[in-house]
Amino acid sequence: MTNQNGHEVVLQDAIALLAAQTDDSVPLIIADPPYGIAYHSNHYKDKNPHAPVMNDWNFQIGRFLLECERVLVEGGALYLFSRWDVSPLWVPAIPSTLTLKTVIVWVKNNWSAGDLTGCFGNQYEQLLFIAKGRHLLRGKRWSNVWRFPRVSSTTMLHPTQKPVPLLERAIRSSSDEGDLVLDPFCGSGSTGEAAANAKRRFLLGDIDPHMVNISRARLGLSLLELDDRQEVEYTDYRPTVPDAASWGIHPEELRFVYDALAGNRERILGQLCLEPAS
Repeated sequence: MTNQNGHEVVLQDAIALLAAQTDDSVPLIIADPPYGIAYHSNHYKDKNPHAPVMNDWNFQIGRFLLECERVLVEGGALYLFSRWDVSPLWVPAIPSTLTLKTVIVWVKNNWSAGDLTGCFGNQYEQLLFIAKGRHLLRGKRWSNVWRFPRVSSTTMLHPTQKPVPLLERAIRSSSDEGDLVLDPFCGSGSTGEAAANAKRRFLLGDIDPHMVNISRARLGLSLLELDDRQEVEYTDYRPTVPDAASWGIHPEELRFVYDALAGNRERILGQLCLEPAS
């Protein structure tokens, strides 16, 4: 059930959430899906206190994009976060009824560690701007280079959390007040905050129950009862799990970020009277 403002955050697999929507019903989708790198930081002296990003390598880009195409209204848009070594694998899967209009480059205020002596620091991520039919931008026409600081390590709640101002720019550029914004990989709920700021409705989903409750609390929604939670079902898909080291160090993989994240997440979970995921 959505609240009186038309907002909802659900515990549901992304494909299932999209499949539950009717054809041609969603004006805007913003998605930050797993990059398929079995993402888990190894930068700890002791055991990493964080579980790997849930189901990080079990993501079917082709099926996901087909569902996005089905639910988007004519003239709707999809903003899809990616990175330089993943987008070449994703772009060929874009259905012919969708058009990759441009790749927005998000330039951050700092860069990753990575190979300190053999490679340049990674300071950007990609945002694939994909349209269904003729999409008309609203407001100012921005360039495709967006400069926004990363989320501060003192406030970060999720390892791949995106800044609200960046999300709000996308929402204001590609939707109208009252429109529905769908984010099937919501993490800590930043898209919901950006949508509410822009007076849009939002439907968010995630398969991590702890992050769903963190999102719901952040966005003023009642929490899920622990006893009401059930294991999220998704289509079993088991390719060879890629070696994360062979992909290089993830842009978010900095030890100080994770140290701060651990403290922030423990604090929020404590406020919600939840136990951290094992």
